[in-house]
Amino acid sequence: MADIDVSTYFFTAAVPVCNEGIVEHRSLVGTKGVLKSSPIHIVREILETLPTALQSHATEEIGLNSPFSRNLRTHFTRLVILDQPHFNGRDHSNALVNSIKGTNLLDPQPVDQISCPYILWMIDFDLPDPRGAGEPRRYFEELWGQMAPELRSIFQYCYGFDAVKDAAAFATYILRCQIETTMPFHDYWYVPPKLDPISTTGLALIPGAGVLMLLASLLACLLRWSGWHWAAGFAGWSGWSWMPWAGLALLILGLVIDYYWVLWKGRQPYPASPGADLRNVLKGLYLQQAFTRFAMEQQRRDPAERGAAFRTFLAATRPADLDGPTQPAGVIRSKLPGDGA
Repeated sequence: MADIDVSTYFFTAAVPVCNEGIVEHRSLVGTKGVLKSSPIHIVREILETLPTALQSHATEEIGLNSPFSRNLRTHFTRLVILDQPHFNGRDHSNALVNSIKGTNLLDPQPVDQISCPYILWMIDFDLPDPRGAGEPRRYFEELWGQMAPELRSIFQYCYGFDAVKDAAAFATYILRCQIETTMPFHDYWYVPPKLDPISTTGLALIPGAGVLMLLASLLACLLRWSGWHWAAGFAGWSGWSWMPWAGLALLILGLVIDYYWVLWKGRQPYPASPGADLRNVLKGLYLQQAFTRFAMEQQRRDPAERGAAFRTFLAATRPADLDGPTQPAGVIRSKLPGDGA
């Protein structure tokens, strides 16, 4: 599956951790003392204490928002420690073949092992350019400029991270650890998408020509077999012994071309649904909450007053202005005019 779809980049990386010896780790601000432990344990501590988004009333009381909320392109991100791959059971096999061969299903099969723990990092982020020009390098350089201390803290014990000194080096480092994304997570279209369908005529052109030549050859053969040589000659098929072979070649060639054409078409990114980038989503959440309050305030009001109030509402909320009043990233509700401090 392609990394780019619906104008979103789906990035997955596996970053190896050098889990050797005991290390001394100082807190991010340097005032919480020194913690001595294994590198992977330190990484776990860092991830456990990394602020999450203010996605519940309890986290709202803490007041520390996720550092990823500083980036207005990040939809979703997850950091996971991968110690060993999970065992998914025996390889699939045919029960009848196993019975004939006498396979002992209790005999263990080889199990994959990794030589060190990994930090598995998955991110979905918006693309300013739907074709993804310059991505994902551009995103990681942008992210380093917004949360370099936190990123340095997370990846400091990873192999080769000592060479990371700036945004460009960080992007290069993470890109070397990129693996294929096989399960993207994104929104769905709420209206029928405008897709460019594959041409049915184009698909049928070459194999169709081959089929017609084969049918003509078959018809000529039947005419000659039935004694109607003159009919085959009248149609110009008497000396066309090469025609069935040419028809067969065209049919095979056309089917091969159609097969790769359909595969190529299926790999093309799906267009983004309207208003699906993070800034539009935040604006939509803000308007939803503001309009709910507005609607409650307009109950039992005079229609003339309601119209004037709605014009005031539009002027205050500016629905088309993404830079105007909107919901901050990483929170579950907006702060509306009139809310308490």
